[in-house]
Amino acid sequence: MGKRRHILSVFICVHLWFQFIMLLKITHETHLDYSEPVSEAVMELRMAPRQEQDQRRLSFNLAIGPQTSAASYFDWMGNTVHTFSISAFHRAIRIIATSVVETHRHPQPLEWFGDRWPIADGACDHTVYDFLQFGGPVVQCPMLRDLAGSLDPHNGIPIGDLARRMLDLINDKFQYQQGVTTAASPITEILAHGQGVCQDFTHLLIGLARTLKIPARYVSGLLHPDEKKYRGYTQTHAWCELLFPSIGWVGIDPTNRCLAGDNFVKVAVGRDYRDVPPNRGLYRGTSSENITVKIHSEQLTTIPAELAAERMQNLDVPYYLDEAAAHQEIGVQHQQSQQQ
Repeated sequence: MGKRRHILSVFICVHLWFQFIMLLKITHETHLDYSEPVSEAVMELRMAPRQEQDQRRLSFNLAIGPQTSAASYFDWMGNTVHTFSISAFHRAIRIIATSVVETHRHPQPLEWFGDRWPIADGACDHTVYDFLQFGGPVVQCPMLRDLAGSLDPHNGIPIGDLARRMLDLINDKFQYQQGVTTAASPITEILAHGQGVCQDFTHLLIGLARTLKIPARYVSGLLHPDEKKYRGYTQTHAWCELLFPSIGWVGIDPTNRCLAGDNFVKVAVGRDYRDVPPNRGLYRGTSSENITVKIHSEQLTTIPAELAAERMQNLDVPYYLDEAAAHQEIGVQHQQSQQQ
């Protein structure tokens, strides 16, 4: 009887465990095509999901063509970076990153957090200094200061209330619209036009938080699709993390006016988009470049057999030999796709 009861208890625990996690398989495919042969390309990728307390990467497979080898390292924020180079003439690069990830992220309502504004001196240490500074696309300007002032911050207000007001303000005053901004756009553009995509919304929330001396950082990741609920799900996604001294970093998605849940997969964190683009690099040649990104995710019911923690493969993409192109010595930066 005792043995039967033990087996039943184990079954219940396993059943409850699967109820409270999401198991996802994500395929991130990038195509780079050139109008003429290029003689050399050097790239770095941030496509491997992070290992976090509420997110576990079970496997990662990186396939690249033309044939090459890739090295990996951790950057200053603990993001996994893969680098590779191609030294023969080519007219295309294909990159396919496939991940299996468990998430168990169950956010509490912002109103439950007890932290108060302003954050007391000494509540944050030197490690958050970079996430209080303005730079790059997160620029300080009179319009941003006026917007932060309209949140009516006052001594003792819960930081959770301020975060909720930021979400409501962005949702009420700004419209999600593709094609208005670019990957390099500063927040002055969304402030001027009132339109943008998740990358702009995230930079704006970061700017509001830093104006109020609340540490904020940029998250690059992927959003498992639910087209009836979320915007920006068709491409790589971006959201923000605010620091609550009592509990740590809390993920907040200004594009969808919500907290980051189980269907958010965190890939990289940084001060702003410049720290975390999924791909960037240089190529040598006079060719124009076209980049296409496809994301596919599916929810799994069981963990696939024979997972490899990390595997590298080559794709069958040909080298292209062209003697005339050998004399071109112009270096051009790879395009970066905007996070939608």
